[in-house]
Amino acid sequence: MGMMVGGWFASHVADKLADKVSLHLDDRYDLRTGAKAMAEDVKARLPRIRAVIQAAEGRPIRDPTLAAWLRQLKDAAYEADDVLDELEFKELHDKLHGKSKVSDFVSPAVKLLKHFIMSDDNLKNLKNLAGNLEKIYLDINCMEEQLKDYNSQQRSVTRETSSIIQDIVVGRDKERDMILDVLLHLADEPESSIKCGTGSSSYPSLGVLPIVGIGGVGKTAVAQLIYNDERVARHFELRKWVYVSDNFDVKRISRELAYDSVHDRIPDDISLNGILGKVRDATRNKRFLLVLDDVWDETGSNWRELRGVLTSGAKGSMALVTTQSPIVAEVMGTMDPIELKSLQEDDYWILFEHCAFGEKILEEERREKLQIIGRKISEKLHGLPLAGKVLGSLLNSKLDEDYWKMILESEWWEQEYVLDNILPSLALSYEHLNANLKQCFAYCSIFPRSYVFEKDRLVQMWMAQGFIQNKSRVRMRMEDIGGQIFDELTRRYFFLPTLTDKYVMHDLIRELAVFVSLDECLVISDEKGEIPETIRHLTLRTDKKMNAIMDTCRLQNLRSILFFGDYDSENFYSFLDGMLKQSKSLRLLDLSYSHLKLDKLPDAISGLSHLRYLDVSCTKIRHLPKSFDTISLITGIGDLINLQELEEFRVTKKRRHEIGELKGLRNLRRRLAIKNLENVNSKEEAMEAMLKDREHLTALNLMKKLDARSLPDAEKEIFEGLQPHPSLKELTIRGYEGIEFPTWLVESNFLANLEFISLDSCVKLESLPPLGQLPFLKELHLANMPAVKRIGREFYGDTGVAFPFLEALTFKGFWKWEEWLEPDGAQFLPRLRILELRGCDKLRKVPLLFQSSLVQLSIKHCGDFGSALPGCLQSLTFLTQQQIKDYHAQLSLCLSNLSALKHLELRNCRKMKLVGGLQFLTTLESLDLRACPKIIESSEPVQLREEQGLRTLNRLTIDDTILLQNLWILLGSLPSLQRMHIRWCHGMTNFTREQELWFQQLTSLQDLEIYYCENVESLPTSLANFPSIRKLHIFYCPKVSSLPGNGLSTSLKELHIDGCPLLKDRCQRGGADWPKIAHIPFIRIDTKTIQML
Repeated sequence: MGMMVGGWFASHVADKLADKVSLHLDDRYDLRTGAKAMAEDVKARLPRIRAVIQAAEGRPIRDPTLAAWLRQLKDAAYEADDVLDELEFKELHDKLHGKSKVSDFVSPAVKLLKHFIMSDDNLKNLKNLAGNLEKIYLDINCMEEQLKDYNSQQRSVTRETSSIIQDIVVGRDKERDMILDVLLHLADEPESSIKCGTGSSSYPSLGVLPIVGIGGVGKTAVAQLIYNDERVARHFELRKWVYVSDNFDVKRISRELAYDSVHDRIPDDISLNGILGKVRDATRNKRFLLVLDDVWDETGSNWRELRGVLTSGAKGSMALVTTQSPIVAEVMGTMDPIELKSLQEDDYWILFEHCAFGEKILEEERREKLQIIGRKISEKLHGLPLAGKVLGSLLNSKLDEDYWKMILESEWWEQEYVLDNILPSLALSYEHLNANLKQCFAYCSIFPRSYVFEKDRLVQMWMAQGFIQNKSRVRMRMEDIGGQIFDELTRRYFFLPTLTDKYVMHDLIRELAVFVSLDECLVISDEKGEIPETIRHLTLRTDKKMNAIMDTCRLQNLRSILFFGDYDSENFYSFLDGMLKQSKSLRLLDLSYSHLKLDKLPDAISGLSHLRYLDVSCTKIRHLPKSFDTISLITGIGDLINLQELEEFRVTKKRRHEIGELKGLRNLRRRLAIKNLENVNSKEEAMEAMLKDREHLTALNLMKKLDARSLPDAEKEIFEGLQPHPSLKELTIRGYEGIEFPTWLVESNFLANLEFISLDSCVKLESLPPLGQLPFLKELHLANMPAVKRIGREFYGDTGVAFPFLEALTFKGFWKWEEWLEPDGAQFLPRLRILELRGCDKLRKVPLLFQSSLVQLSIKHCGDFGSALPGCLQSLTFLTQQQIKDYHAQLSLCLSNLSALKHLELRNCRKMKLVGGLQFLTTLESLDLRACPKIIESSEPVQLREEQGLRTLNRLTIDDTILLQNLWILLGSLPSLQRMHIRWCHGMTNFTREQELWFQQLTSLQDLEIYYCENVESLPTSLANFPSIRKLHIFYCPKVSSLPGNGLSTSLKELHIDGCPLLKDRCQRGGADWPKIAHIPFIRIDTKTIQML
């Protein structure tokens, strides 16, 4: 295929170098003559070099000479970036050792080249760079012409669509019906009911319905389906189809609209006004349908000009617009767009099979073999219709099993036929991105498939590579600019949001990123081969390739390396040490996804002057090299006046480590945890932190160690001085020892923006602050407050609705709490979804007003609620999770109303009874019943209707108190059970015949664990009869002397035996029970693997 030009970075470096050289030369007259001349040459050549890089950007170059020249160009760009970085580092280093103020560390670009030219080493670097550029520049005329010819050829093969249906359309019935409903009934709707979008302006008579989705998803095919529908043909007097593409030429489009619609011939030299007039005449008083296919004009100016002459049509006239750009949909649409997503698996296979086999007749056996391979190929295409059609037609050309396997084992972009037919459509969205967006998107190819992106984390990585540039006159943080880039990529479907405020990338979009960065970014898994020398950004997912990577020539250019998966710690440390010694250009090192047992990093990391991003979170690394300072322990950190993120600050009494150091950090953002507040002695000292001026902080954590000598009034005064800014959204306080909270937490409107509060270990606090009046509070966690005995109106505040938006409420460790009173006349927790009460031993009185919105209820180690708990359960019809543990009072519960319950845990509730049993929980998925010996209300068999019973239960945990009851009455038949854990059976020695009979109906069981049954002497004989079992774990059953006489199920794949000394010897190779288990592929006994087939 040749090389892929990742101009997304080289172009950026050319920009950066040109800017810095230009800025310096304009004001410098004291440079050595030779240096100035060289720098002038570099400056003069950069604009043209930059233009060539941008012309080649993201395109496959098949000509080897052109590819080699462009590679040299990219290498020079990277070299230039390293030179600039080294200069900046050297100047920062000199300033540091020259005792300069830390606030001056970041030098202006104007000063950089002074060091560049006055240093002999840097003069040598400049000379090398100028020499490299000179060699490259000698061929620029020839190469530029080649590139122009290549690009013009590529544009000449651009697709053009028509209204004629080209192929079958499957899986789009829902979208078709939605569009037809709009088109055929718009004329019947009153104008006031039509939803007007941005594109409607003052022309509601012309409806514009966008169809939007990624390239190749089938927008054109759906539009063709609509255009040719008989009902549409009858409904619209005039129909026109125009292929627009990225050139919204109003005159050309108008010609096509007016063609065949006017009687007079249209002159070739007609003016724009003239042709627009003919369009108006052609559509006047007619109900028309206009399809504009593949629109890219995001400004909307051309559309507005055309739309002005389309408003004289009859009511119900429509324009159907297909586009990959959500911006186009917003600008042009007068109604919500129809968003096309990838096809479902079954529909996609119908399309793929049709394209791959066509009408060809094959022998049944041959067809079945090809279908098996074909299904695997279709799965790799993730429901994108265009990819299915192209790959299908490629396969159709040779219905040979070996050929199909070769296609299956290759990446789709390795096939030139596929490349030429898929990429133009898939890459159009990429082509319409600006340079910043392109480079940031392409970099994402270093993340494995299905990776879950965190916005802030990815932005930091982009910054580490220098991708984020502020070219506007508005002063903005790099993080904010990066956030805007991320948001724009999300808006254009490059990222898809999840329900957890994280993001994923569609596999085909990721493969586009892989394609456009093919020469520079690589993810290595077990199956990967050689690593190209051009790779700059590397992700390693296996330890099997570490030796291969250690080749020096493949490491010296690395700028990013990420590790995923498991690694042997001893070998990995040696590998990492060697890698860091070679990778001098490294900007980013991320170990957070690797499962390492290392506790320190190699000292070689101290020599990486370019390193900007180091992530060792989620590892066991606790020691950095001596040359690294933990930022929170830096003496005089207050001098870092441009510091933006400081997650933790430890207050000490040591000079320049006091809380007053925070005073100068006016730009702090996001989260800040202030620890060891016991070292603050007065309100005045606390006020020196000036927290009330930190408007960009969103989360504040105030932590103090408990001290029995602490005086409550003095404590309150100190915390008065820690007043945060009113914009704060998250507040955590731990170890506060005042009797009352400071006024800023009590005043009704001061912290009105708080969404999260956690108050922990406020051990002297006697009453809670009025948090119910906070209008946007969503989560409230209260823990370890032993002095609180009563919670009443003071908790709710003076408001008509207490806690109007609270969704999660937790009380833990309120050991002396006795009463929880309702508010007087106020609405109470209307949106509460999660409630947890834990360690509230004396709590007897609780409100009965739990709302039906509750979905999770957890009660652990609490007092006797009397009738309150059974009463409130009757109204919790949306409850999905319920947990009651260590409830020692007598209790009768009826669960019949919990129709949505999925997870139920009842443990150590020895006086609990279930009225009506569990038969009504028809949606239950997991059940944990332990230490509940009286849970069955009646010993009479229950007659179940067909729709009742635990039909969906797939996980069950029980102990002897449950096994010794009537399992048929309590649990009944469990047709979906896949995992069962039998634990802590101290009162059983053997499994009874009734239990064995009940086990036999567990036909779906796959995983069985028998755990800590210290008195059980024999295992159930039904272990041989479970037809679906895959895994058996027997743990600490010391009296079990042998496996059942009839052996174990033939379907078993894994056997784990731990802490069973009598079984251990019998189950070794050659032991008495070995013939019963020899067929099991994986056997492990006391952490030692005995067999692995």
